[in-house]
Amino acid sequence: MDEVVKKLAAIGLPCIILAVLMATTGLKDAAAITTALAFLGGPAGMVGGIAALGLIGLISHALAKVILEGFLTGIYSHRRQTQSHTKLFKEIDFLLLFDRNLKERLKATVKTYTKNVTQEVMAILENVPGMTPANHRDFQWSIPIMKLRDGTVVRTWKNPVGVDHVFLGDVNDRMIYGGFVGWIHSEGLNQAVTRIRRDWT
Repeated sequence: MDEVVKKLAAIGLPCIILAVLMATTGLKDAAAITTALAFLGGPAGMVGGIAALGLIGLISHALAKVILEGFLTGIYSHRRQTQSHTKLFKEIDFLLLFDRNLKERLKATVKTYTKNVTQEVMAILENVPGMTPANHRDFQWSIPIMKLRDGTVVRTWKNPVGVDHVFLGDVNDRMIYGGFVGWIHSEGLNQAVTRIRRDWT
């Protein structure tokens, strides 16, 4: 698909420019083509006009590539906020793109967002007063309460003495982050969890 777009742009734009110039000359047939090419070529005349059309074709081919990549990047930048990243990766692999590097750049667009969401949520939790690193062994007792837009799972656990814990786990149930707060700071943790649910799920 990307190659078709680029080829059509490379062929189409020079033809459009030539047609517009021919229409403005008021002449017909070969005289219109000759005059249009001479006008486009400036001091180099008709030969310069032919060269200019070739250059326009190359430029439009390059522009089509940039426009296509910008268009797809914009789409995936938006969709990564609400859809499964695994699904988007599979979709990108399935796209009929001949530019293998473009596929990798699109995947990187999705991955960058994944990293940012988790980091933002970790920063929110770290700013809760009294937050202390949790033991990774306690992760197994935690219960999932929500999933972030990047697939990271927020989990909570209250230990036998009533201390609130919060964890972040990846899609393979491995701990990314863990922390706990004392009773005096439980309300601050609850507010942070509410904010995370509102802004990042």
